[in-house]
Amino acid sequence: MKTKIVNVKYEDKYVPKTFSGRAYSYITAIPLEVGDLVVAPTSYGEKIARVSEINIPEFKIEFMKASLKLITEKIDKKKYLQENKIKKEAA
Repeated sequence: MKTKIVNVKYEDKYVPKTFSGRAYSYITAIPLEVGDLVVAPTSYGEKIARVSEINIPEFKIEFMKASLKLITEKIDKKKYLQENKIKKEAA
């Protein structure tokens, strides 16, 4: 499967289940759509994030392409938002 570049916004640590602030770029090999929730690796550990943009052209991130991290897990959005449980979906 072809890898894609996506932008995500992290969950706000003060207002859970809201996603705002700056968008961060990641690469992924799993199919994602705008609005999907994922587990995003950061320098401070894993964070829940919402996909804000998909199919980012490589020329937009060329200067930082070598440092992009990989998203490998999509979570069940409905379960997380309603029950606050992280249920990972099969890729």
